[in-house]
Amino acid sequence: MELVERAKQAIIEKDFKKLDDIWTEMILDKDMQVSDALQITEMLKKSPESERALMLLEMLASHCESSKNYSDALTVYKSMLYFAKESKTIRDKIVQLYRTIHRESEHLEQYLELSGLNADVPIFRALEKLDEFLKFDIGTFFYFDRYGVGSVVEVRPETREIVVDFERKKRHFLKIEVARGLLTPLSPTHFLFLKQNAMDTLKQMSESEPLDLVLLLLKSFKTPLTAAQIKTQLLGIIDKNRIGTFWQHVRKELEQCDNIRITGRTTKMYAYSERAIDKTQQAIEAFGSAPAREKYLRAEEYSRKQPEVFNHIVPELAKIAIAQITKDPGLALDILMLFDEQEVREELPFTLDKLLDREKLTHIITTMQSAKHQSKLLQITKEKYPQSWISIHRDILFTSGDHELLNIVATSLATEHDALSDMYQTIFSVPKQYPHQFQWLLKKIQDGALNEYQQPKFLPRLIESTSYVKGVKGLINKILSHEKFDTILGAASEQEAQHIMNALEHSSLPEYKINDFLKIIEYHFPQFFEKERAVIWTTESALNGKKEELRKLVDVDIPQNKKDISRAREFGDLSENFEYKAAKEKQDQLYQKLRLLETEIRQAKIIDTSHVPIDEVNIGTTARLKSSSGDVDREYTILGKWDSDLDQHIISYEAPLAKVLLGKKRGDAVTIDDVVYKIVEIKRYSEL
Repeated sequence: MELVERAKQAIIEKDFKKLDDIWTEMILDKDMQVSDALQITEMLKKSPESERALMLLEMLASHCESSKNYSDALTVYKSMLYFAKESKTIRDKIVQLYRTIHRESEHLEQYLELSGLNADVPIFRALEKLDEFLKFDIGTFFYFDRYGVGSVVEVRPETREIVVDFERKKRHFLKIEVARGLLTPLSPTHFLFLKQNAMDTLKQMSESEPLDLVLLLLKSFKTPLTAAQIKTQLLGIIDKNRIGTFWQHVRKELEQCDNIRITGRTTKMYAYSERAIDKTQQAIEAFGSAPAREKYLRAEEYSRKQPEVFNHIVPELAKIAIAQITKDPGLALDILMLFDEQEVREELPFTLDKLLDREKLTHIITTMQSAKHQSKLLQITKEKYPQSWISIHRDILFTSGDHELLNIVATSLATEHDALSDMYQTIFSVPKQYPHQFQWLLKKIQDGALNEYQQPKFLPRLIESTSYVKGVKGLINKILSHEKFDTILGAASEQEAQHIMNALEHSSLPEYKINDFLKIIEYHFPQFFEKERAVIWTTESALNGKKEELRKLVDVDIPQNKKDISRAREFGDLSENFEYKAAKEKQDQLYQKLRLLETEIRQAKIIDTSHVPIDEVNIGTTARLKSSSGDVDREYTILGKWDSDLDQHIISYEAPLAKVLLGKKRGDAVTIDDVVYKIVEIKRYSEL
């Protein structure tokens, strides 16, 4: 950069002999970028010294060619066009360089002809067309949201069409004009290109250089990404069950990196910056551009993490508190309490007592943003209003839709068990009237609290609420896992089970979930289902195998799944916790399999092969067949679906072939695969 600054100074001083010497140094400097040199010629053009600039560019282009830096040479010759646009010599040089750089392109000559670069088409228009053809040449890679990463496998220059093989769709035809707006080009160093073509390299980076891997991702995308978006892109490189732990470890390093710009508060966005970021100045600017209520939240964060920034913004905070005392007393009180905590000397023209005397407490506390301050204010309420504090808490509980504040109120009421239980009962009784509170209650149930509401008598209300309370379907889906539903049904009376069945008929739960629940009800209350139970015929050894499968499910798989769920909870935020979601999905699958196995084992009946009739083909017999031509023998044993073994020619009685054979006698003809066979022998099957 020193040479560039010296060259600029020489132009200012009009010392062109000195400039020529510096230019020679710049050309020979291996660390010098072509873009740095072009700054100088652009400055000369404005001087105006266009002829001198053209001469210097000719020197640079010649040096690039002799050094075989053909891409840099092409860049320089293109820059020369701004000084000598209609030069045939420059045009010919550019064509020659394109042929050298893109000598592997099978369509290059067509591109040159169609662009008009080697004809009389205005050169800038011709270059634009040629570069667009090369951008979509065979072997180039792109990203498309709908189909993932893809490479161009075919080009039709005359019709300006390309064919792309994407991850999720092969041979996708696109017009170049359409592709221009849909596809994102991927360079060989782009994260997505490497994920497609060098997965092992990225996996190694995830182990040895995890921060560099995430930085590469952010550099490639060039737009801010959330934590969830980053983790989604890392899937495949990092196993799904490790992604949460990986992110927890790398996040702190990422947020301390000088090249990472972080925006957003509730959902952080991460973006890469080529230049180091002044974190202090960034924080001050973010504070300045934020609305008043967000300014407070940022101030609270700065007081903990960047005290120098907090001290800088104190005067502005004081102005906000004074301006908002009437319009937003909750915000004003937050600032007052923050100043007290940080021992700020800036005085405000109001006190806590004055605010409480002027404004309704419920309004103040529900508009405050600091949970810590809300909790402290509730404690003050108990001391200031000993006769009415429970009533005030109740008003807040039924007024606020903020789940965090509702948790604070519930904690503050913990010693008043009867009053709190009465409030819970009110919410549960009329969820339509208190939808936010009902959602909060469901989240508490999901987190393992309020077990008293996970009894059979409350289940119909839970199920029915999916039809008339917005936003609860997903929560109830999570609460009512197959395991939980099974446990509740196990404790239900016949009348309670009937009410639960009726509720399912009118619920908005997914159909597959309703069907699964009905199967669980059928397991506990078979009398509700009038259909005759089907028999599953099986050998004793196959039945024992199913019983062993059931034992492993109960003693090994389900306990291990519970451990996986417990471990996944430790990774934090469940909304973005891949491990937790996967473990919960596995839990439903295991319990569905458990009930299916238990039901089928109850339906199983052992085939008594020692007494099975052999006057015709029956379950438990082996039939030998001979083709009508007499040169092909086949033998089939018909047993249960758990016994099937095609290698041993054992088929299930439910199989289409078995249905052809069952009931046939010796001498009967059957057609299998268009070949006619005669049954020549029927004998009892023996497991020995």
